[in-house]
Amino acid sequence: MLLESMDAPNRVEAMLGLETESYAELGRRLRAIEPSFVGTIARGSSDHAAGYAKYLIPQCTGRVVASIPPSIVTVLDSRLELNDAFVLALSQSGGSPDILATLERARAGGALTASLVNQPGSLLAKAAELSLSQGAGEEKSITATKSVLCTLTGIARIAAAWAEDRALNQGLLKLPGALRQAASIGAEIDEQLLKGVSHAFVISRGLGYGASTELALKFKETCGIHAEAFSTAELRHGPREIVDRNFLVIALALPGSGESDVLQAAGEMRAQGARVLTVAQASQKPDFALPEAPDFRLAPLLALQLVYPWIARAAVALGRNPDKPKTLAGKVIKTT
Repeated sequence: MLLESMDAPNRVEAMLGLETESYAELGRRLRAIEPSFVGTIARGSSDHAAGYAKYLIPQCTGRVVASIPPSIVTVLDSRLELNDAFVLALSQSGGSPDILATLERARAGGALTASLVNQPGSLLAKAAELSLSQGAGEEKSITATKSVLCTLTGIARIAAAWAEDRALNQGLLKLPGALRQAASIGAEIDEQLLKGVSHAFVISRGLGYGASTELALKFKETCGIHAEAFSTAELRHGPREIVDRNFLVIALALPGSGESDVLQAAGEMRAQGARVLTVAQASQKPDFALPEAPDFRLAPLLALQLVYPWIARAAVALGRNPDKPKTLAGKVIKTT
């Protein structure tokens, strides 16, 4: 996990040079059909990456994005009426039957479909009208890191191509350098900081919320820590009641995504007795300072890149093997 998370900037840099015309074609098709609805299909870390799309695509295009639960197809056998919609399937392996079945149903229902997978020859890649590669290369660790960051990069590329967003495109060109800085910071954070922690909240808002759900998963599967992710708005609707001195709160206060509100919520959690670690711009004097984002919309990628190496090292310090979580038998998780 550590080696692969540190390799992520190189993989993102290579991925940004791939399939330029494919992204341009998808952008042209999206502008031509002007979809009124965007759906995502994913599970696990890929679904957390889809959470980034739920905020980035509306910010860039004004189109609402929602998750399409595979169970509405595989369990409820619902028909999908998706004329003039765009549906994006996200998967590392492209091998889960429920993701495949839902994409096929969406395409049959009239949607323009695309896949973003790490296995270009997979069934999911073949089922989509347009298939894009994550370009992350082989991940030997069961715990996904570089494929997640490549997925987020792919989502940003789709949004930039669709909206013809020059600023975001320029930011993507500078992203690998910023990721390398974030990785270096994460490799130096004290790996003993999670000793004695059993419960954690990961809080953020806006573009950072998908990153918070992804990190909560990583705390669970690699460190054995019970962790939940919350928008700071939702945190105040009741979940904060259980926060006390036994809790760790990781606050992702990202520029352009409710930064001040997240910092305020972090202060409130500290006042309740929680131990709080903040991830924010250096100007906010956080516990972990992010490199400057080349575009504020790419800050969630920097937050993940910073925290991944720390979690990998912290898991080892806790006596766990982050590459082989106890209850995951393999890299490909096939759900129905």
